[in-house]
Amino acid sequence: MDDDERLLEGIRRGDGESFGVLYDRTRAFLRDAVIAPRVGGEAAEDVLADTFHTALDRIGRFEWRGIGVVHWLASIARRKALARARVAARERDRRAPLEPLFELPDRAASAEAEMIRRETLAALRSRVEATLARIPARYAEALRMRLLEGRDRLACAEALAVSPPTFDVVLHRATRAFAREWNAE
Repeated sequence: MDDDERLLEGIRRGDGESFGVLYDRTRAFLRDAVIAPRVGGEAAEDVLADTFHTALDRIGRFEWRGIGVVHWLASIARRKALARARVAARERDRRAPLEPLFELPDRAASAEAEMIRRETLAALRSRVEATLARIPARYAEALRMRLLEGRDRLACAEALAVSPPTFDVVLHRATRAFAREWNAE
């Protein structure tokens, strides 16, 4: 029985000292090499704590196969770090103010301001239509009906010959596809 296997057996028996030894041996590697590159230094300690919490919860299901325990911990840490990074990216995107793609002049009553406003809105409509053309037709139709035409959810579902909950899924996926294409420009 090697040292890692003895540590695991001690942890399974509830030996806190064995857990402390394992934590001290692996903490720096997991934090610096596995977690921090994915989430940055600030969130690394939180992800590390979550990694060890999950490992303790799953220690009874761990099967010794001759591979060091650090590999098992690294796989847990990698999944936790990637999940945290995805959540952070979604939150950043959600909170980021919309980039001022088209700045409309204030409602000044000048012919020039009205011309600029019309040209800007036309360019925006053109970009929306071009983006809708690049996503699957079903998604584009769902977005047109619900958002551009203002139809209610039930009417949209009926038009697509799906149930309202299925329409909700289609609309969600359509919105994500549209956002991906819009941001790709």
